Amino acid sequence: MDHLSTDGTDGNSAATIGGTVDSAPLSGERPPTREEAEAILDRVVALYQDHAAAANPAGTHKISWTINWDSDAVSAHVQLKPGEDWKIQVTKGWLTVSSMTTEVFALTMCHEMGHFLGGFPFKTSRSGDSTGALGTSIAAESQADYFATKDCLPRLWANETEANAAAFAELDPSARERCTTAYSDLASQQLCGRILRASLQTGRFFEEQAVLQAPREIVYPRFDTPDTTEAEVTKEGHAPSQCRLDTLVAGAVCSVKSTGTGIPGFVPPYGEYSDASEEAARPFACQTGPGARPRCWFQPDTVATDCSELGQQACVVEDGVHKVRYCDTTSGVSYYECFQHEVCKESGDGLADCYAPDVDPEEGSP
Repeated sequence: MDHLSTDGTDGNSAATIGGTVDSAPLSGERPPTREEAEAILDRVVALYQDHAAAANPAGTHKISWTINWDSDAVSAHVQLKPGEDWKIQVTKGWLTVSSMTTEVFALTMCHEMGHFLGGFPFKTSRSGDSTGALGTSIAAESQADYFATKDCLPRLWANETEANAAAFAELDPSARERCTTAYSDLASQQLCGRILRASLQTGRFFEEQAVLQAPREIVYPRFDTPDTTEAEVTKEGHAPSQCRLDTLVAGAVCSVKSTGTGIPGFVPPYGEYSDASEEAARPFACQTGPGARPRCWFQPDTVATDCSELGQQACVVEDGVHKVRYCDTTSGVSYYECFQHEVCKESGDGLADCYAPDVDPEEGSP
């Protein structure tokens, strides 16, 4: 990230990550090169190709990725359509943001994979698949964050022991304690430490992007300032940056990992909230303690909302910011703000999404 390095001169400086200074410098990371970005995507996709192959109908799904090297839009999306691959789509603009690093890119690509495989809770308002024929339903934004640090990065970085150890050493004692409390073996502690460092970098990236979308004073999320708000119902859209960092941290310290190739909670009615869906997903996530999903976005959905006038989703523009408005009977009304230089468009089947201005809405969805 710009202006963020690990240079420091004494133990009380911000040279270690996780301290109490908002401008705490991070390691001298740089954006990934084209070759590195493609290699990261190849590795992330390879980790979960068997999950796609096992999805119903078995043997008909495959995960792929594309990078649009001609687009300066800051955009990373997934595409899920009948008869097509599960596709991760990234633009050159995403890779060249000043605060992008190789580890932020890896985490955000794991987030995109989490939309396919993170499971319950889902984006119920636009699952578009009542039969499960797509093999999955899109996981909610914060669930994809949780998947990224709980399941995907631990698999991606498991064997990178030197990098894990170096990252763990950069953390301040209170941040390292999160990992030593969560895991008993040194290798897992150091891997956890690297994921925490990447989470802090990514939380700052999210904050900078949020401020670009809706200008205000920038307030970087921190390990020691958790979001204390409590959502009335589970939120499907992007949470504030502090809540997102809290979710990434929870995933990093949750020792309950997903097993097998199934998608947690993907049971009839597919992609919808139900007691059966929540119960089926329960064994694959921490339910209590530091690894539980934060209440700033996650709550059992028990409140019914009347969406008859609003519709399931629509494009809205507020103060010049394009947004997608979702309405669901169980999760209520929520908004997803488009990234800067994106606009909301409605496709022919009534789905609303954020796209670069020159993108046809039939091409894909976030």
